Amino acid sequence: MRAFQWYLEVSSSSGFKSRLVHLWFYIRIAMENNKEIIIVFASHADDETIGCGATIAKYANQGKKVITVIFSSGENSSPWLRKEYLTETRKEEVKKISVFLGSKQTIFFGLKDMHLTEEIENPRVKKAVINIIKHFKPTSIFTHSKYDPHKDHRAANKVVFDALYECDKKYKINVYVFEVWNVLNELKPRMYIDVSDTFGKKIQAMKKFKSQWLYVYLLIIPVIIRAVFSGFHAKCRFAERFYKIR
Repeated sequence: MRAFQWYLEVSSSSGFKSRLVHLWFYIRIAMENNKEIIIVFASHADDETIGCGATIAKYANQGKKVITVIFSSGENSSPWLRKEYLTETRKEEVKKISVFLGSKQTIFFGLKDMHLTEEIENPRVKKAVINIIKHFKPTSIFTHSKYDPHKDHRAANKVVFDALYECDKKYKINVYVFEVWNVLNELKPRMYIDVSDTFGKKIQAMKKFKSQWLYVYLLIIPVIIRAVFSGFHAKCRFAERFYKIR
């Protein structure tokens, strides 16, 4: 959009300069269209950071376009705060943190927290997921593992894969799952991404979720330990592990 606005402002000039403007405009559009697109589907604001925040930052540094999709409003995440306050606070937090990590756009579904299992039964939810996938045409998708103990996380996995079975029948999109509360390893092919350069940024991002400080701080140590062990497998300092499902 910025390139298009800039094009409108200067394309009225004539001669050689005008031809250069036209050429640069089309180059910019071509570069934008050729960017690799990644979509991260997460149940709650903070899951995407905990599960793959360092990878998001790394992909953004590489020029890839990352889209974050949050299913739940997160209104039931604290017994001490009003639901309306939590909904707005968590939304604003993840907007800022997504920009901090390098995500280009954050999409909110606004579904009921702790009730995603029921919410995804509404066919409009799956349809919306399909529309997002068709619109952005991602090369890769990251989402929750179906073995995550949290029921909302399993619901997110289900609706994403139900959508993929309809809109990606030829398995063109690479699909990976990440871990949040997982205890057991999965018997699926593993992908380790060296995030030594961006892992510190992930920890900074986690600490920015002030409304979720208790849950986030409970997870920081396990996240660090997991990254160290994954780094050992990947022969680097820190790595994030994903399971390839499709």
